[in-house]
Amino acid sequence: MAKVEREPARHHLLIINLVDDLLHDRLDKRKVMIMMPPGSAKSTYTSQLLPAWFCNPEQYPSDSMLACSHSFSLVEEFGRLARDMVKEEANVLGVSLDPGASAAGDWRTMQKGGYFCAGVGGGIAGRRAKLGLIDDYLGSEAEAQSKVTRDSQWHWYWNDFHWRLVPQSWEFIIANRRHEDDLIGRLLNHKTASDWLIIKLPMEAKDDDPIGRRVGERLWPEWFTEKQVEDAKSNPRTWSGLFQQEPTPEDGDFFKKDNILTYESAKSLPDNLRHYVGSDYAFRKQSTNDFTCFVHAGLDSSRRLWIIDWFWRRVNTLEAVEEMLRMAGRVHPLCWWAGKENITGSIAPFLYEKMRESNIYIPIEELSEAKDKEQKAQAIKGRVESRTVYFPSFHPKWAEALHQLLSFPNGLHDDFVDAMAKLGQGLSKMAPGKRNVPTVPSNDELQEMVNEPITMKWIESSHSRRTRNQEILLTDW
Repeated sequence: MAKVEREPARHHLLIINLVDDLLHDRLDKRKVMIMMPPGSAKSTYTSQLLPAWFCNPEQYPSDSMLACSHSFSLVEEFGRLARDMVKEEANVLGVSLDPGASAAGDWRTMQKGGYFCAGVGGGIAGRRAKLGLIDDYLGSEAEAQSKVTRDSQWHWYWNDFHWRLVPQSWEFIIANRRHEDDLIGRLLNHKTASDWLIIKLPMEAKDDDPIGRRVGERLWPEWFTEKQVEDAKSNPRTWSGLFQQEPTPEDGDFFKKDNILTYESAKSLPDNLRHYVGSDYAFRKQSTNDFTCFVHAGLDSSRRLWIIDWFWRRVNTLEAVEEMLRMAGRVHPLCWWAGKENITGSIAPFLYEKMRESNIYIPIEELSEAKDKEQKAQAIKGRVESRTVYFPSFHPKWAEALHQLLSFPNGLHDDFVDAMAKLGQGLSKMAPGKRNVPTVPSNDELQEMVNEPITMKWIESSHSRRTRNQEILLTDW
């Protein structure tokens, strides 16, 4: 373990190379956000090592740094470590401390460079810097949940920190996410969002991982254990925010969190479910595209909807069709609902050819698409609000699904919700109307029937009437 702690891991090398490229203007941006789980040593390579490297004569010896964190004592300790490194490695770095300005949180070099730190929200008037660094602006869950704190940090950033940086300065924000409306969240929604280079390294990798991990691969496996990951997943909100860097809205807007019910294991599923699939397609694999999503669900005799499993990935057309056939062959859905533009308007010839080759036939029903995504989701929203939809809390991707439900319609992606919406639309079309139970003729009507001449037309009509009434009585409602 000691060797692992001395040698940079893959994500540490990413930070090192990123800092070097940025500060030597090899990138097209001068601002960087780095988002990683707690304990990933991101502060070691930024708040501690970067200041000592920044002030050496081959870099920017006469420029100043401004470092801020949620706690002054924490960022002061970072400053102490950086100062001591400059002092101890003076011969290697080629820089020496000014003995008259060597406080842990406010030190200078003989080459006129320097370091000053403050707590986020603290006073920094009169300071100017070429490099601005904010490391973990939120220190606790209580701070993250406080709108007063988030508003205060936002105003401090724009009215204090931002204007302390000289023109053509560099800026770093290093954090893990605790709230969708935190400083990073607001900056990503601000008109200046395109100024930032965004590096997001979740605990479990997603598509297009910055360090080339496979989807689902754990960050820094030499350090983080499987048990730590499983423990983190026990709280979906904590997992989404602190560990996956995609904080979930606390209550939800379109889907309210209180209405989202879950079940704990596959053993909880009722017997005799009727199986259906709702689907949403995106046949491109670029990182900016939505995912293709197939949601498999079962409807019980009380018309409760049990979400059983889902396929949810960026795939091309061939991969999507192959997964459709695999899922259909496994669960045998009574109906597979999809948008018309996805089947008839896109993959129909190829899909039907593959059905014939595999001898797996999917009962597809195409649904008209509403232009408004909220309108499309109204039917499934009604079922969720009536608390008759159950989600598998044990599913490995449940935290991501919950995040998308609670973020809808303002989230970056809505593919899972779109597939759920297809289930709602399809099931609504199946809802029974008023049952037309056959009535018993009155005595007068019976007398008229008796007096009516018995002709071939009368026999045919009577037979049709009896057959229809029998079918109604035998219908499974």
